[in-house]
Amino acid sequence: MNENKHKFMIMMRLSTLMDDSNRSYCSLRICLSKRVAEFHSPTTNLPTISIAKNALCVIIGSGLVGAATALALHQVGIQSTLYDQIDLVDATTKGDVVEFGDSGGGVALQAGGLRVLQTLGVLDECIKQGLPSRYVTWGKIDGSSPIVCDAFVWNQYSGETDPKLQMPLLILRSRLHTILMQACQRAGIKTFVNKKLVDVKQESSSVTAFFADGTTATGDLLIGADGIHSATRRKVFGETLRAKFTGEMGHIGVVNLKQHNITIKETEFCSFFVNRDQKYAVGVLQLSPEIGAVRVTTFDDPEEEDQSYRPVSDLPKHAGQLADLLKRWGTPPHIEKMMRNSFRVSAASINDLPDMDTYRKDRVILIGDAAHGMVPNAGIGLLTGLEDVGTLLAIFKKFPKQEDWSKALDLYSKIRVERGTGAANQARNIRVRGMATSIFGSGLNHFVFRMIVAAGNNGFFKLYKVFDPEAEVSKRIREELV
Repeated sequence: MNENKHKFMIMMRLSTLMDDSNRSYCSLRICLSKRVAEFHSPTTNLPTISIAKNALCVIIGSGLVGAATALALHQVGIQSTLYDQIDLVDATTKGDVVEFGDSGGGVALQAGGLRVLQTLGVLDECIKQGLPSRYVTWGKIDGSSPIVCDAFVWNQYSGETDPKLQMPLLILRSRLHTILMQACQRAGIKTFVNKKLVDVKQESSSVTAFFADGTTATGDLLIGADGIHSATRRKVFGETLRAKFTGEMGHIGVVNLKQHNITIKETEFCSFFVNRDQKYAVGVLQLSPEIGAVRVTTFDDPEEEDQSYRPVSDLPKHAGQLADLLKRWGTPPHIEKMMRNSFRVSAASINDLPDMDTYRKDRVILIGDAAHGMVPNAGIGLLTGLEDVGTLLAIFKKFPKQEDWSKALDLYSKIRVERGTGAANQARNIRVRGMATSIFGSGLNHFVFRMIVAAGNNGFFKLYKVFDPEAEVSKRIREELV
């Protein structure tokens, strides 16, 4: 164990001697301090607008969207605190070294999500830590017949004019999370851990979260950012609103490309390989000059009890088994090599959340996967969550007074239910069509898809319109005034 990890373990164990609240916050600071040396953090102050003074918000969940939400609220003068159910003390007693976000693989951030990160003041650091990628490629499982989408051109035709936002950004999920949490730390936003939500009670002038450790948190607003298996959603909106297992499992390996002499083509930094007939699917992301990730989807597996992405316990065994599977599937050799040499493999059940007709109930709103958790096939889950954040920020800028919050939260729900439901349905459709075969065989489906992508590359049609939260909010307000 290296010196940094040794110091980390000692400090974590010392934290168990502190009272619960201080222990939670200090544990987070210790987790983040290990990242500071590795990833430089800008020291500039985050943008802030002094409105909605003395307003308090309880945010359940300190993941990507939860942290981004806290930063957004900070800009409009709303004091928020993050509460996460992760138990660092339990992990420490088991001898584990835990860091927030140190699971899963990479994310691809499209223009709409990048715009929100820019508004939050963290985009430049994200670009520095990630890898902009112009292309998205789909191929057959053996890498043949590649179909290359020029995302730069597609974003231009879809209305994005900012050069910084025209190419998708690929970044390691844990790096993105570290950037957001460090920004929260600089803004004075506190995070408490070992806070498993067990109930929510609303009064006429406040809302209170109850945690399994006997503590509570009260605020003017409570935001559920606790993911697809959201306890906030179940406790406030109904126990029947549970995510459903799709019968698929996702396995993500993260590898040091340079260390293992693995080279990925520029057009395949973001790439997907499919066998439509046998229902095989593999995804590859190059997340920086050194780091890559490979994602394998398997079917008809039993559902995992732990339904979040967590590192597997026996790395060589799982990495080897998945690499052998990729070899049997006939994937390109570098993909098999990526999985076999992964320094972390995470696995989780793939779930889908039933559509909701509202994301607001009195003083509680849902955001991110807690509101519209979806299958990952379209790669727009995080994008949609960041759009939620940008929309909420734009609304609070328009409605800074607390007496207008009911109107503001209703508007948030109206805008985001429409957008979230559309995104979830798009993901479901891509999941089905991506594996579909016609009566003439899978080759025809691949050919038709090639024609669609070629048409998009040449600007013959727009598949989507880039979402601008501030423009959308202004438009909706004008429409309601008419």
